[in-house]
Amino acid sequence: MNRILSDVNAIVWGDALLVLLLGTGLLCLFAGVWRVPARIPQLFRRNEGRAHALSPLQACTTSLAAAMGTGNIAGVATALTLGGAGALFWMWVAALIGMALLYAENRLGTHFRSRQPDGTLRTGAIACLHDGLHAPWLAWLFALCCTAAAFGMGNMTQSNTMAATLHAAFRMPPLLTGILAAGLTGAVILGGVSRIGKVTEALIPVLSLAYLIASGIVLWRFRTALPAVCRQIFEEAFGLSALGGGISGAAVRHAFSVGVRRGVFSNEAGLGSSGLLHGETDCRDPKVPALWAMAEVVLDTFVCCTATALVILATGAMETGADGGALVLEAFRRGLGRGADGFIPLVTALFALCTLIGWSYCGSTAFSYLTKGRGCRLFQIVFCLAAAAGAVLRLDTVWLLADIANACMAWCHLPALLLLVPVLRRLLHKS
Repeated sequence: MNRILSDVNAIVWGDALLVLLLGTGLLCLFAGVWRVPARIPQLFRRNEGRAHALSPLQACTTSLAAAMGTGNIAGVATALTLGGAGALFWMWVAALIGMALLYAENRLGTHFRSRQPDGTLRTGAIACLHDGLHAPWLAWLFALCCTAAAFGMGNMTQSNTMAATLHAAFRMPPLLTGILAAGLTGAVILGGVSRIGKVTEALIPVLSLAYLIASGIVLWRFRTALPAVCRQIFEEAFGLSALGGGISGAAVRHAFSVGVRRGVFSNEAGLGSSGLLHGETDCRDPKVPALWAMAEVVLDTFVCCTATALVILATGAMETGADGGALVLEAFRRGLGRGADGFIPLVTALFALCTLIGWSYCGSTAFSYLTKGRGCRLFQIVFCLAAAAGAVLRLDTVWLLADIANACMAWCHLPALLLLVPVLRRLLHKS
């Protein structure tokens, strides 16, 4: 079964999806999104909106909670291991295109947003597919894939990572981790969207700041290595180091492929999950949620992922041959000493918990569309139970299914963005 799923995963995440993603992002960019950064000051205006909904900042932190899981730590380490230092440069390129994608999907999702007779709010990619393209069957398929991804990539794989990390660092039993993950997640998500927003608004900035301060301390201690690291990033991005000054096309292609794929995995641009969260915002100006979505990429990829990569490269931890979380831990251990043994596992576990909370809302919104607003409480309860199960089970098959579900979300959503580019152009021209 795993061999079959691996083959399917290789197909759905193949070069065709990469071309579709980059092509759609570039088309959105040239449709007028390139002028959007000039409107950044609008983020700081007071925007009155609906009560009992997320503020623009809360929508941003909740979306960041869904995206900033273990991918910003262990995922970056894997990108450097597979693609070399040059992968970081192509992650930056993917992030620039991802900013255009996230703006487009959130601008269009808010434009087609509508309140349904059952009281639910149809927004984001679901609204684009159902009301923009008038393809409810495609919206249904996207919602199904999003629900599956919520249980896989946004739930069981995260609690499994938490359990493995805390067991290695503190010898905490995986079952206890699963119970704690389920309990904490339930305490937040069963309180509704307002509680989710308040928790992520408090937790994400603190976690991110603590992680960046620790990264800054390490980089300061290894500051003399930074010029060489920067040179290494650009040399390997363009294959210059492979032939002693010549250019290796194979090296460029490999670094490009790994960097772009990891960049997409990091900020989730193009998958359609971001619009489900920003569509719940209380802001009446449809441009503001889309601007906050662009800001997410800056914080996610350009700040946190870059900090992780620079720490790994500057400390020379890649020489150990470690990968994933072990590589990150070794890098911080060289800069922070034994204090890193407690700090990094704890931060990794808390980021994973944030992902659980963020993806619970994405999954709940998608499930609500599938069931016409019924059974959301049941979904939340099952979601918490799945978090407990994920901590103690082997998840090889779940990882593969989650990857496939994420790719299927993109395959449903990206063609819709392509077809709705004329609408995006008109919206940008009016604003």
